[in-house]
Amino acid sequence: MNTGQSLFAIGALLLLSLTILRVNNNILMTDSVLIDSKFGIIANSIATSLIESATEKSFDEQTKEGQCAISELTYPPQKESGETDPSNFDDFDDYNNYPQTDTIGSVVFYSRCKVTYVNPNPSDPSSLDTDVSMRTWNKKLSVAVTWRQNNQTIGFSADTVKQSTIYSYWF
Repeated sequence: MNTGQSLFAIGALLLLSLTILRVNNNILMTDSVLIDSKFGIIANSIATSLIESATEKSFDEQTKEGQCAISELTYPPQKESGETDPSNFDDFDDYNNYPQTDTIGSVVFYSRCKVTYVNPNPSDPSSLDTDVSMRTWNKKLSVAVTWRQNNQTIGFSADTVKQSTIYSYWF
């Protein structure tokens, strides 16, 4: 084997090594994206479940029995004493500052709910993103869900899934 053939063989091995590294890198990236997608879907399901659970409740403690004046609504939105988890929540406000932890396999999902009053303005869609410091007939529930495994972020992203809904009172 002469020098030219040796260099050709070394070049071929180098090219093969680089190709193998590139393929392995792509496989690892695909796995990470798949993991992010899977846990993102689970986080969306948890947030949706919390929102559905909250919207099945009364608008406010004062509206459970029927009509009330706006001045009678709970302000700021908060749970009444003794209401510690969704099994004994009776109105939408009870979800304010409610934390929930769900463990699926070795992954822990942390959820945090926030209930605020909003004052929708049809000519300004961004008004739904602005909390107001007064009672209105519209409340917004925002749910944020993050996930960790052994207190470490998983995959590429350390994203937080956020969902919200507006709940209005009509009588």
